[in-house]
Amino acid sequence: MITSVYSFFSLLVLFITGVLYCEKKLKLKIFKVIPGLTFIYFGGMIGASMHVWELTPQLSSFIGSLKYYLLPMMLFLLLLKNDIRDVFKLGPKLTGSFLAVTSSILIGFVIVFIALKSRFEPEAWQSFSILSSSWVGGSTNMAAAQQGLGVKDGSQALTYAFLMDNICASFWLVLLISFAPMRKKFNKFSGANSEEVDRIISHIHTNAAANEDKRDYEFMDFMLTLGLGLGVAGIVMVLGKQVVNPGGLVEGDFLYGLRTFFSGSGWVVILATLFGILGSTTPLKKIKGPDHMGSVLLYIVVGLIATATDFSTIDMGQAAIYIIAGFLVLAFHLIVLLALAKIFKLDLYICGIASQANIGGSVSAPILAGTYDEALIPAGLMMGIFGSAIGTVTALMLAKVLMTFV
Repeated sequence: MITSVYSFFSLLVLFITGVLYCEKKLKLKIFKVIPGLTFIYFGGMIGASMHVWELTPQLSSFIGSLKYYLLPMMLFLLLLKNDIRDVFKLGPKLTGSFLAVTSSILIGFVIVFIALKSRFEPEAWQSFSILSSSWVGGSTNMAAAQQGLGVKDGSQALTYAFLMDNICASFWLVLLISFAPMRKKFNKFSGANSEEVDRIISHIHTNAAANEDKRDYEFMDFMLTLGLGLGVAGIVMVLGKQVVNPGGLVEGDFLYGLRTFFSGSGWVVILATLFGILGSTTPLKKIKGPDHMGSVLLYIVVGLIATATDFSTIDMGQAAIYIIAGFLVLAFHLIVLLALAKIFKLDLYICGIASQANIGGSVSAPILAGTYDEALIPAGLMMGIFGSAIGTVTALMLAKVLMTFV
């Protein structure tokens, strides 16, 4: 059993590296269906459940502290590289479908929670809120929502959220991929014009080629990425927890209602997101490498959360109810998606990418987009980035709604 903090972190990074090597270099076929991030989730959970390492107070403190400091840096860097305004250039049908899909998911969570709340534990609203952040944005938002809601590592609320996310979202990706050969039948059902989508595909492909940065990665790119990431993380921590909501605010304080609407930790992740969005509209987005550094931090943060998630402590009967709830949310989402497709004559590709950009985020949306057409990969990525930009805020807002029904 591992008890050393250094040994634990070294082996975690080695495991993450091994998974990503198999996915990126060996290009094993299984990763076309199940993203590497899912293997990192389950690998960490299985290790914790089998007690490969002992979650001593020292190790638990290390995991919580490191995740807390890396998270705002990760959010900023992942959003910095992609100008959020580019999302709206993808066409009104694509962006409109994405927002409609987002609404259907959030409404689905509220309906299912109300319908089954008597079967859940008191903290179920936390599980639903954290999961919604992933199903609107992605794994980035899941970590941010956890911190914003003050949910502890290893808590059952977090464990159930991870369980629902991995099982239900993986099934959803496989389902959407299996729909790819049915485009003609789907479009006949919806009345969609495939030529319009094909023109969008061509336009995206042309823009991606024109904007590709072909210069070599330089030393100063790395230093600028590291310096900016750490600097912004430090600034938003001060602003969020010492300026906006330091705790102890009383009625009559300036903007009391707004400042106390979210906790200090919640404001940290929101401010980091805003800094990333604003930075992406400036020359800072031309720095080469922030997306790579942000991705490294994402895998490490997800790994840290997973390694503190012990499956052996959960009630399997309750787990089954949570999983069923996850599938019910997806079923409601599917009904709304089909209705939207029929009403607005949406193409299968638009529906699939908009859906997966929510449910799977920027990690798996490009995988599905590539299955449909390689030219759509940037669209899947950009929509996933857009989801990342709003996923944390929508999760914190959903938490406020769900708490009223507890």
